[in-house]
Amino acid sequence: MVKSEFLYKQLYDSLAERIRSGQYPAGGLLPSEAALRKEFQVSSITVKKAFGLLAEEGFIRRVPGRGTFVRDGIPGGRPGPAGGAARRIGAVLEHVSTPFGLEMMYRMDRAAEKAGYKLCVRFSYGNQKKEKEEIAFLIAQGVSGLIVMPSHGSHYNTEILKLVVEKFPVVLVDKRLDGIPVPSVRTDNGSAAAQLVRALAEEGCRRISPVTYEESGATSLEERQRGFSDQLAQLGLPEAPKCAIPALDAADMVDNAPTEDIVEFLKNFLLRTKGGLDGVVCMEYGVVPPFLLAARAAKVTVGAGAGELKLCCFDEDYLAPEGFRFTHVKQDETRIAEKAVSLLIAQIRGEKSPAEDYRIPAVFRRGPTA
Repeated sequence: MVKSEFLYKQLYDSLAERIRSGQYPAGGLLPSEAALRKEFQVSSITVKKAFGLLAEEGFIRRVPGRGTFVRDGIPGGRPGPAGGAARRIGAVLEHVSTPFGLEMMYRMDRAAEKAGYKLCVRFSYGNQKKEKEEIAFLIAQGVSGLIVMPSHGSHYNTEILKLVVEKFPVVLVDKRLDGIPVPSVRTDNGSAAAQLVRALAEEGCRRISPVTYEESGATSLEERQRGFSDQLAQLGLPEAPKCAIPALDAADMVDNAPTEDIVEFLKNFLLRTKGGLDGVVCMEYGVVPPFLLAARAAKVTVGAGAGELKLCCFDEDYLAPEGFRFTHVKQDETRIAEKAVSLLIAQIRGEKSPAEDYRIPAVFRRGPTA
């Protein structure tokens, strides 16, 4: 252990001195890991640890598919404030809103600041092409690692796979991508959905319907549906008709826009099932506003009273003037953010970061109307 740390520090000192002396000039490409292993007779782990510290100290930046480059703006080869090279990590988020994302982004920045990094945030708005562009932009800005909230879609963005293959530090939040060995931090969606079903059952509901988007490839929604169905089975309750809103384009999903088509679709569902349902679980808060508009149009009363349709949901609008209204599960954005940042910093420092799927329990909150 001591010897390994000594070799990694020796290699770091040697490479830092070469940068200071101009042997490796600003903007220049460093030797490959293989070349450094051969020259210094060290292991791959030692080289990665040295590179991690060099990146953390502002000496170098890694560009997947191209190599490792000396950072610009390091007069005299000195990193940190004297050289004007701030340590930075990037985040590419699908979107943020009051129900989910805004607090997570704030907590990411706090955690990054505490670790000595500046957080640079970009948004994909649910568009995989833009997601790819923003990843490339942040890497070009010299970030040492990336936190990515992948966009919805039937297929994952190959740019994320490229980051993993090139061993660029990356952590996913909110979603997991099957088959890609990368750490992910997200809500335990199945358990959260089960909590909502139990809450409605405790209120006497026996015909409970899930309201969700018909979105293939969205792991979180699929897990919520499984948790919902499994809990119904455990309670001995029948499967009620499922309300799956036709897949939307990226902009509609991000903006949670209650378009006329969506409201009409939900209204027709409520008219078909009128009198046959006593509870619904909205799998994303974005479906709540159009659902309430549709209920009003279908003359279905949503509330906690006898004969009223009871509604539970994922997340809630905490900035609404009247406060939150519905019983819901709130995703623990603070824990998600802090775990994601800590995993990323560990990768940047060259520490082993297993490609585990970290599931954070949601927080159950009972509302006044259901």
